[in-house]
Amino acid sequence: MRAPPIGVAVLGFFALVNGLGFFVIGLRLMGIVTFGPAETGSGLFFWGLLTFVLGIAYIAVAWGAWTLRIWAWTFGMLIAILGIFNAVMVTLATGNLGTGLATALLPAVVLWYLNTSGVKDAFVEGEIEAGRGFANDYEREVAERMAAERADDSGEVAERMAAERPDDSLG
Repeated sequence: MRAPPIGVAVLGFFALVNGLGFFVIGLRLMGIVTFGPAETGSGLFFWGLLTFVLGIAYIAVAWGAWTLRIWAWTFGMLIAILGIFNAVMVTLATGNLGTGLATALLPAVVLWYLNTSGVKDAFVEGEIEAGRGFANDYEREVAERMAAERADDSGEVAERMAAERPDDSLG
């Protein structure tokens, strides 16, 4: 199994921490785990259930990031886009551009990082190596073609560099 890039592993760790937090908070709001007096009523069980499910989802995404599942990349992109949307809402709510930009900084960095070629390639290669995650044969063929083209491109670059290098055997 291919090891994830260090940034993906770190994002997976933060997803795990976030998931565990949501998991415990969900249990607490549902009244299953209490720390002190139990809060009940006013729809707390429903919100606790939603928080619990969100915690499970984040834990699954952490596992997906560490095993380079393509759906984890998609989830990371979605969360980053929602974070930028949240930053716009924060800017409108506070009327402070600095607060909005500060709120948008981390999601923008995550969005940029997940779209770098090395990270995208790692997720695609992880899916190809494991032979999983493709909805149909067409997606698998496209991913294999992309990997083959990338290999051909790197081979062409190596050949070009070898051709441009002076031949040391002549002299």
